[in-house]
Amino acid sequence: MKTKKKINLSLDKFIDFCLYNKKFGYYMKRNPFGAKGDFVTAPNISRLFSEMIAIWIISFWRSLGSPKKFNLIELGAGNGEMMKILIESFQNFPSILNSCNFIIHEKSPRLIKIQKGKLKKKKIIWISKLNKIKKIPSIFLANEFFDALPIRQFKKENNLWFEKFVNLDNKKKPFYFYKKTNIKNVDRNFGFMISKKQDFIEYSEQGFCYIKDLSKIIKKKFWWIIIN
Repeated sequence: MKTKKKINLSLDKFIDFCLYNKKFGYYMKRNPFGAKGDFVTAPNISRLFSEMIAIWIISFWRSLGSPKKFNLIELGAGNGEMMKILIESFQNFPSILNSCNFIIHEKSPRLIKIQKGKLKKKKIIWISKLNKIKKIPSIFLANEFFDALPIRQFKKENNLWFEKFVNLDNKKKPFYFYKKTNIKNVDRNFGFMISKKQDFIEYSEQGFCYIKDLSKIIKKKFWWIIIN
């Protein structure tokens, strides 16, 4: 990252830059999943994980009265393995397979390309925003999705609150530091005094935005569930 002037980023903005910058982002330029990547998630360890999720979806769909059309939305599909196994499992149950609109919400063009390669010839829609979802019963899947969202961090010292930042003056040696902050602004964002009797706070603003978007869908009385 080239910098010509002093740059300090809050921790969440720094994490977002590291993950999703178009040129340098971790998820934007590589596939970190699987044996050749940096880590392995449950769907890539055994197909049994995704098959169990598929059985649960079928059971839940039937408990809703088996709607003729419903959305199955995966938030952050990684390398597409879980969605692949779900569709393969549903092939044994034609009624749910024909009723399901398969949708993936993914931010990374690189991962979308990988997902499309694994899920070719499958009828899947990729969306960038949740408000593009059709207004019919919906089931949301979020396997380790919220865990990977950028976070803000605050700590209390001597009755004063400080937020964690990253200094990028030297692109080769960035460092963390804490900057005094008005914690009332954080309490206001939450709608209650989260700072009361606390010495450390960590949360994701992006996570709250997703929860708000999902809540709007819930308020419209669409069936829903999230698996994380």
